[in-house]
Amino acid sequence: MSTFDESVFKQHCSFDSVTSLRRIQALYGAIAEATTENTGNTRDTEESIVADEYQLYVTPSELDGFTTSSDDDKKLVTVCVDITEDTPKLDGINIRPLRPEIVPKLGFSRYPWGRGIDHSITRRGAKGGSARSTTVTYCVDCLERWTNADGREPAVGQVAEEHDDGWIVRALQDLGTSQTIEDEIENAISPQMDSEEKPRVVATVAVRLELDALAHPPSGEPEDGYYFPGQLDVFNAAMAARKDEKLAEKNTDVPSRGTGTCLVTGDDEEVFGTAEDPLALFTVQHTEKFAELKSKHAWRSHPVSSDAALLIQSGAALIEQCRRTRRGRSVYTIPYFTRMDTTRAKDIKYAIRETPAESQAILAHLQKLLEEDGDATTDDLRFYLISLRNDSGDINVLHEFPDATIQPARRLANAHQRILDGSTFDAVAGFEQPDGWSPIRPGTKPRHVVKSIVTGRYAAGTVSQTSDDDPTTDDTSEWLTFALLAGESVPIGRLLSEYVERLAQQRRNDEDARLSENHLKAQYTQLRALASVGRLAVPDDYAEPMEPRESTDVSTLTDSPECPPADEFLTDDGKLPVDSFREYRLNRFLAERPALSGPQRRAAFLAGVLVGQLGYYQDTERGMERTVLAQYPAEQMTGKRIKRFVPELIHKTNVYAMDNQHRSTSLFPELEDRLPEALSDAAEVGWTLPTEDLRFHYALGQLYGKRATNRAFDLREVVAADAGIDLKTNKSKND
Repeated sequence: MSTFDESVFKQHCSFDSVTSLRRIQALYGAIAEATTENTGNTRDTEESIVADEYQLYVTPSELDGFTTSSDDDKKLVTVCVDITEDTPKLDGINIRPLRPEIVPKLGFSRYPWGRGIDHSITRRGAKGGSARSTTVTYCVDCLERWTNADGREPAVGQVAEEHDDGWIVRALQDLGTSQTIEDEIENAISPQMDSEEKPRVVATVAVRLELDALAHPPSGEPEDGYYFPGQLDVFNAAMAARKDEKLAEKNTDVPSRGTGTCLVTGDDEEVFGTAEDPLALFTVQHTEKFAELKSKHAWRSHPVSSDAALLIQSGAALIEQCRRTRRGRSVYTIPYFTRMDTTRAKDIKYAIRETPAESQAILAHLQKLLEEDGDATTDDLRFYLISLRNDSGDINVLHEFPDATIQPARRLANAHQRILDGSTFDAVAGFEQPDGWSPIRPGTKPRHVVKSIVTGRYAAGTVSQTSDDDPTTDDTSEWLTFALLAGESVPIGRLLSEYVERLAQQRRNDEDARLSENHLKAQYTQLRALASVGRLAVPDDYAEPMEPRESTDVSTLTDSPECPPADEFLTDDGKLPVDSFREYRLNRFLAERPALSGPQRRAAFLAGVLVGQLGYYQDTERGMERTVLAQYPAEQMTGKRIKRFVPELIHKTNVYAMDNQHRSTSLFPELEDRLPEALSDAAEVGWTLPTEDLRFHYALGQLYGKRATNRAFDLREVVAADAGIDLKTNKSKND
C-alpha cells in the first residue's frame, strides 16, 4: 500500500492551474515523487538512500517488472570491484534474484530511447530477457562505456575528473580498459548462467573501498563490504550529469539550451530543447525532412527547465497507466483537475491505481471512481485525450482533445436510452431490440452506452471499417469517437455516407448479401440520439429538415406505449385482418418521425418498405433465391432509379395477390396509393436530397418493410388478447 507525502507534492507542484500537456506531465511527475514507492526510499525504513538533490533523477519504478520475491528469472548481476589497493581488481560476479528492497541502493535512472545505456551505471536489460553473451556486454559497458573509458560519455568523464570522489570512476575506467576484463567477466558469469537461459537482467557495479578515502560519506550500510551505486555520491552525480546532458543534446550534436520561460513553471530560467517526453511528441529527429526545424534552437519553441524535465520523466510510468491500445493506436486518457491541490492529486493517483489495466472504458472507470470515492468535487475534472500512431519511431498525432469531460457522453447516452425506451423500439409500431447487440439490446442502460462511447465501440459499430493492421490518420470510427467525447457537432452528410458505406461493407461480407439489420438499427438509434441533443450539423440550405432537437419520441418516456383498441381493426364480419395492423403500424411510425415528413425522404423510405415487404414475401412464400432485396440494394439507389422500378414492383405485388387469391388486389394495400403519391410529391420538388440521405432512409425502409408483416401479426395477437378475441374463431373468449 503506497503512501502519499503531501510536502513532497507541494515542493514539486509549484503551479495550481493546469493549462497544458506539459503541465499535466509535470503534475504526474509530482504525484509519482510524492508516492512512497517512487521516491527512492527503502521498503523497510524511512531513511533515504539517494540524496534529495538526486531524487528527481532516479527512476526506481522502471525496475518494477524486473524485481521478484521468489527465485524466478529476474536477476541482479553485480560486478564486484575491489579498489582498496593501488590497482582495481574484479572480485567476482554475483548473480541473484533482484529483490525489491535492493532497488533503492542501485540508484537506477532509465534512458528510455533507443539502445543506448541508461543514465546510471546500473543498467536494465530487455524485457524479453537477456542471453548470457548479452549480460557479459552489459557488465563490460558498466566499466568501459558508462565510465567514459572509451570517450563516449563525456558528461560522466567530466565528473570523474572534477568530483572529489572521481577517483572511484577513474578506477573503474582502468579496469574497463584492461585487455582481459571481458574474458574475466565471461568466465565469472558462465558457471552461474546457462547459455540457453534468458532471464530479465539488471546489471550494476558494487565497490569495496576505504571509507576514510571518501570526501562524501556513503549512504546506508555496505553489503559484505561493498557499496552499490546509489549509496555513493560520485555515481549519483555522474548519473545526474549524463541526464542533464541529454536534456540539451539528445539526437543533436549542438547543445540546445538557453534562457527562456519554462512551459511548466512559467519562470524565466535556463531551459532545454530536447528533454525526454513520455509520449515522444517533442523530438528533433527529422531535421533532414524539415529544413526549418533547427536542433540548436529547439529550446526556443519547446523550453523546459531541468527540474520540469525531470518531473515529466518521473511521471512517465503513471502516464503509461493511462494508455490503452485501440485499433492499432495508443490512446491516452489522462485525468486532471483544472485547479490542483493535494486532495485532487491523491484522488487521481487512487483512481488510476484502481482502474483495471484491461479496461478499455478507462474514462468511465476513472470518472466513477473519482465521483464515488474521491474527496474532491469533480466539477473541474477534465481528461486529456490523445490518439497516437507509432510508425517505426515516427509519432503521428491522429486526434487530440485537451479538456474533455464525461458530460457530452452522458447526455448522448441518456438521449440514446430515451430512443430505446420510446416508440422506435416499441411493440406497437417500432422495431424489435436484438438480443446481444450492444448498445441496443434489451436491458441497455445509460452507463452501458457511456462505456460504449468512451471505448470507441459506439462509433465502430456504425461507421465504415478500416484495417486494424494499417491504422490511418482519417479512421472514421476514431474521428467520430473523439467528436462524441468532445461534444462536437457531427456533419450529417459525412455521418450518413459512413452509415451507407458500412451497410455496403456488411452486405459484401455476407455470403447471402443480406441487409445487416442490427447495424442499421444501431445507426438509426445513434442518428436520432445525436439529433435529439443538437449534435447533428445540418446546413441551413439542406434539402429537407431533420428531426427537431428533443423530438416527441425522445423527450416523452413511452416505456409502455398505449395499445390500440380492437375496434380500430374489426371488419364487419368480426375479423382482424393483418393488412389493417400493418397499415396502422406504418401510419404511426411515419407520424412519430418528423424527419420522414419531407416528400423526398418519405418517398425513399416507402420505396424501401415496398422492397423489404416484397423481398420477404418472395423469400418465405415463393422460395426465390434472388429477391428484390438483393436486386435493389441501398448503396446503388438514386431518385431516378426509385422512380423507374417502383411501378414495376407495385404491378408485381398485384400479380402475386391475384395468384395467391389475396383478399385485396395488392399484397400490400397500404402502399398501393401512398407510394405513387409520395413519388409524385418528390418529383414535383425535384430529387435534391443528398444521395447518402436518400440511401440511408431507403435502407431504413427496407428494414421496416422486411419485418412489417411479422410485427403486424405480433400486434394483432396483443390486440386480440387485450380484447379477449380468439383469433381461430374470431369470437370473444367470453361468449
